[in-house]
Amino acid sequence: MTNTETTDDQIDAALFAALAERGEELQPWAAILPRLTGSHDRKGERLIALWLTGRVWLCKVRGRNYVALGDADDERLAAANRARVPHVL
Repeated sequence: MTNTETTDDQIDAALFAALAERGEELQPWAAILPRLTGSHDRKGERLIALWLTGRVWLCKVRGRNYVALGDADDERLAAANRARVPHVL
């Protein structure tokens, strides 16, 4: 029996390839989504994981999600947020 499940690395590579085609331009997530392999949930999980590391940049405009490649500043901010101690109320 072979395992045909898409790995995180495959989803990430396909996402980066799609984003690299347009350079620094924002792209609608809905336009990229069909180009990625794997389940809908896994694609969303990978997008969030990459955003949390600063490797992609996300925003929402009029209810529509847009994504672009992150830069060094995005990665620096993500690292600072990970290192921050949460406040307990």
